[in-house]
Amino acid sequence: MSHTPELPERYVCDGCHAVYAGTVTRESGSYHYSPPDECAACGTTEFIAFEQYVRRRTQ
Repeated sequence: MSHTPELPERYVCDGCHAVYAGTVTRESGSYHYSPPDECAACGTTEFIAFEQYVRRRTQ
């Protein structure tokens, strides 16, 4: 049985729509992901979880 690595949570910049892998931290033996502090492309601090972005843009 092969191991499938866990995919990081992804976040979409609300300003320019760049996609980022979440920043990972480990707390109490579990991994947690969070959006970056600022978009490297446009400087905004607003991010949307990838799953919410896809649903929001297609409804």
